[in-house]
Parts: sequence; C-alpha cells; structure tokens
Amino acid sequence: MEQNNIPPQGEVNQTPESLLRVSSQMKASLLSSMSWIQFFLIISCIGVGLLLVAALVMLVMGSVFPFGEEGIPTLVLAGVGLLYLLIAALYVYPIVRGFKLVNHTRKALRAGTNADFEASADDLHALLKFCGILTIALLVVYILFIFVTAILAVMNIH
Repeated sequence: MEQNNIPPQGEVNQTPESLLRVSSQMKASLLSSMSWIQFFLIISCIGVGLLLVAALVMLVMGSVFPFGEEGIPTLVLAGVGLLYLLIAALYVYPIVRGFKLVNHTRKALRAGTNADFEASADDLHALLKFCGILTIALLVVYILFIFVTAILAVMNIH
C-alpha cells in the first residue's frame, strides 16, 4: 500500500507516528469524490446559464410587452429578472472555487505535492465558508420575512 507522509502544520517534534499517511485507498476515494464534485459543478454551470436566460427573457418581456391591469405588471417581471441575475451571480464564486478545488486535489494526489494539497484545503475552506455565510444570510432573510408577514397579517386582521 502506497503512503505519503504529510507533516502536521506547526509541530516541532515530528515522529513517524505523528505524520499523516495518505493511503492508496484514501487517494482513490478523494479522486472519485472529485469526479462527483466536478459533475455537480457542471450541472451548476448549466443552472446558471438557464437562470441567465430566464432573467433576460423576463427583463425583455417586461420592457417589450407591457401588460394591462389584469396581466403580470412589468415591474414584477423586472424584479424577478433582477433576482434571477443576483442568484446567478451568487453561484459564480462557489463554482469557480469548486473547479479550483477539483484541480488542486487531483494535482496533489497524482503528483504528491504539499503545495497543491494546501491549495486544495484552502479552496475547500473558502467554499465552505462562503456556503456558511450564505446560509446564515438566508436564515436571517427567512426570519425577517416570517416576522414581516406575521406583522402584516396581524395588522390586516383589525
């Protein structure tokens, strides 16, 4: 079984037992995981493309076909189109970081270089940090939405 020794960061007294060992099985699992991550990233790119097309259609329809009182107001179409553009823009950063993660991980596992392994860890950290911050932001938006909806419902009852 092939193994690479990766020393822990900042440790002064390194013994062979304290070194991280990357086995062939670990490499195979990580390489397989990178294939799945790349698949999800490609699907995400397609999704961003569809979001951009939908946003442009809504923006064009809102400006070319003004609807009457019974149709969908132009402002609503423009708002949804802009929202789709914002969502597509939010997807770009994690997609780029994800592709970097895949490339650095594959390089590190095939060449066995610490620099690529460190870059891979940095990419994973940045990707997860972005997802965590976005999750917190969305939770705040959801709570605000529920709070405002509840207030409007109470005000509408009276």
